[in-house]
Amino acid sequence: MTRDGQGGTGADEGTTPFQRLQLRLRSPFGPDGAGAGEGPPGVVVVVPSFTLDQAGMDKIPGILHYEERLLSFLHLLADPRRRIVYVTSRPLPEPLVDYALGLVRSVSAREARARLTLLDCGDDRPVPLTRKILRRPALVERVRGLVPDPLDACVLAFNGSAHERELALRLGVPLYACDPDLAHLGGKSGARALFKEAGVPVPRGVEGLRDGDDLVGALAALRAAHPEVRRAMIKLNESFGAGGNAMFDFRGVPEGRGAEDWIRRVLPERVEFATPPDTWEEYAEKLAAMGGVVEEFLEGGEIVSPSAQVHVAPGGAVRVVSTQDQRFEGAAGQTYAGCAFPARAEYRQSLQELAGRAGRALADRGVVGIASVDFVTVREGAGFRHHAVEVNLRMGGGTAPLMFLHGVTGGRYEPRTGEFLTPEGEPRCYVASDRVQSPAYRSLTPRRLLDAAARNGVLYRHEEGRGAVFHMLGALPGFGKLGVVAVDTTGEGAEAGFRKVVDFLDSLAAG
Repeated sequence: MTRDGQGGTGADEGTTPFQRLQLRLRSPFGPDGAGAGEGPPGVVVVVPSFTLDQAGMDKIPGILHYEERLLSFLHLLADPRRRIVYVTSRPLPEPLVDYALGLVRSVSAREARARLTLLDCGDDRPVPLTRKILRRPALVERVRGLVPDPLDACVLAFNGSAHERELALRLGVPLYACDPDLAHLGGKSGARALFKEAGVPVPRGVEGLRDGDDLVGALAALRAAHPEVRRAMIKLNESFGAGGNAMFDFRGVPEGRGAEDWIRRVLPERVEFATPPDTWEEYAEKLAAMGGVVEEFLEGGEIVSPSAQVHVAPGGAVRVVSTQDQRFEGAAGQTYAGCAFPARAEYRQSLQELAGRAGRALADRGVVGIASVDFVTVREGAGFRHHAVEVNLRMGGGTAPLMFLHGVTGGRYEPRTGEFLTPEGEPRCYVASDRVQSPAYRSLTPRRLLDAAARNGVLYRHEEGRGAVFHMLGALPGFGKLGVVAVDTTGEGAEAGFRKVVDFLDSLAAG
C-alpha cells in the first residue's frame, strides 16, 4: 500500500485483503482527518487487548484490569450518532461503567448508555483478549450483527498484531491501529533507523544486534568511540514497558583490544535488569530471538523523560495531540510510573516539532493509528537537547488520561501553545498514574472508594474543572491497584491534587 500524491491511499494488484479493507478506514477522531468518506465512523468496536510480548505482560500485576482503561474512549459517545461495542475478557461491573459514562461532560449518562453495548468472553485467563475473541465464533458473529454497515465502522484496538488484523478481516471492519506488517518500525532497531532518517536526534549507539556476540561487539565499539560513556542501555527489539531493558556499567573496562574479552566475561554478572526477575541466560535467549540495540546511558545535571502522542490518520495527516513529562520508578529507574501533562513549557514546542517529524515518517510508511514517541532530554546550558529513544505503535500510559480529559472537559489540544483548552478557552493540566498501588488498598471496593471520594470532595467536578478521575477500579480488591488522573487548571494544582488523592486513599484504607 502506498500514499498517492494527493495524500490518499492508493491500491494495486499486490495489495492484501487487509490492505484493501484499510482503504475504507475512517478515523474515530473526526478532527484528525477522517480518511475515506466523510466524517468519523458511526460504530466503534473497542478491543482493549494487550497483544504484546507475553513475558512482559506476565510482569504486570492485574493486567486483565487494564482492559478497563479504554473506558476513557466513552467520550466518543458525545457524538449522538455514535455507537460503541466494547468487548472484554469478563463482564465489566456496571457501577464502573456508570461512573465512566458520568464523566462525559456533554451527554447524559443514560442517553450514552443506550448507545453502548458491552460484550465479554467469560474468560479471565492471562491470554490476550483478541485471541479469546477469535476462539469464539459466536461472539465474533454477535459483534458483526451490531455493525449495520461495515463501511461506517472501525475497530479501535490498543495495538495492532496479527490477531487484531484477523479480527478486522473476520468482522469486515477496518482497524484503527498499526498494520502488524509495519510493527518493525516500533521495534528498538526500527525506531532508531526511523529517527535517523527523519532527522530526529538519538543517543549514540548501535542498532540491528542479532545475538550476544553482536552485543559484546557493540558495547566495545561504543566505549572505544566514546570513552566518556560510563554506562550503556541494552534493549530488546520487541519488549515494552522497560521489560527488555538492561543496564551495563563500563567501570573497570581495560583500554584497547582487551575490552571486548573483558565485556564478554563480566557481562552476565554486570547487567542490571530494569524489571526483574531475569537471568542473563533468559535475557540472552530473548536477544537471540528478538534482536536489540545498545545506546549510551545519557547523563547530565538535569535529565527528564518527556514523550509526545501522535495520531496518524488514514489519509496520512499527522497531529501531535499531547506532550507529557513521564515518571519512572524501580531500581534502574526504567519502569513507567505516570506522567504530568503538558510537558514543561521550556521545551514542549521543540518536543512537539520532533514528534511531528517522526509521525510524518511513520505516515509515509503507511502507519495508521495512535503512537507515541519517547525521549530522554538533557539540559545543556540554558536549553535542553532531546534524544528520541522509542516509538510505541500503540496506546501508551498517557492515552487514557488524555481521553478522560477530553471527556470531562469537551476540550481540545492547542498545538500553538501545547496546552489543553476547555471550550471556554481555559487551560487544564493533569498528573496521572495507572500504578497507584498499596497492599492496604485491597480492603477497598470501587463503590466504597467512589462514595467516600464524593463525600470528601475528591472526585472531578465539572463546575470547578478540577478533581480526580479514577479508573482500573476493578483491580482494587485483588491487587490494591488503580489509576488516578488528577486534573486542575495549573500544573502545580494537578501535582497538589495528585498528592491529595494518595493521602485520601491511604487514610481511607487505614480507616
